[in-house]
Amino acid sequence: MSGTTLPGRLITLVRRKDRPVCVMLPGAGGGLTPYLRLASHLGRTHSVYAVRAAGLLPDETPEDTVARMADSAVDALGGLAPALVFGWSLGGTVAWEVCLRLADRGLRPDLVIVDSSPLPRKSSAEDDERVRASVVSGLGPRPDEQTSARVERTVRAQMAALADYAATREYGGRVLLLMCPDDTFAERAESVHRWHELAPDLRSGTLDADHYAVFDPANLPQLTDAIGDFLGHEKAEATT
Repeated sequence: MSGTTLPGRLITLVRRKDRPVCVMLPGAGGGLTPYLRLASHLGRTHSVYAVRAAGLLPDETPEDTVARMADSAVDALGGLAPALVFGWSLGGTVAWEVCLRLADRGLRPDLVIVDSSPLPRKSSAEDDERVRASVVSGLGPRPDEQTSARVERTVRAQMAALADYAATREYGGRVLLLMCPDDTFAERAESVHRWHELAPDLRSGTLDADHYAVFDPANLPQLTDAIGDFLGHEKAEATT
């Protein structure tokens, strides 16, 4: 790496004084645009931050293991103590590992996982191209060539990381698992079963949207309602 000073990885999305902290981990490609509407909603009750992926800026190297992604995300948090951690797709897998590391430090934030797997990713050329095309399409109709190349390099590293990853440790905090009904990954039922094994305090549900449409305006209310019910359930338990 050159001597260039790179911007920090922690991105402030919504800052609210004296509110609990929510941290969001992005999906493949590391872009935060899909999360902005949800962050605005969560910002009604939380200060919302995100940890961007490594590899998206010049002179950055993508991280090629889930462990490295989680370690660097925890480092990026600094002194923040999240009350809620959110992750979709790759971000859900990284969010799981982030919560394990926070638990080792005495913290057990609520965790929301959306359409993620704790199992090694079974790669195929068709699936890899679908992920690549989805991520690159988010760059706009005429993306800068260097930006596009960095994003594609980051995606390749992330897909390799998921292929080599399997969750093995239990997390004792509260977990909400929301899965999509489409065929984004073939082992969906097996993944749900494994999440239940790993998370003793897990609530699960299904979203009507497919994997890449979860955050669309028409589908977002179902997601926000499910998260609100999950977080509100904790408040109700605390008052009984």
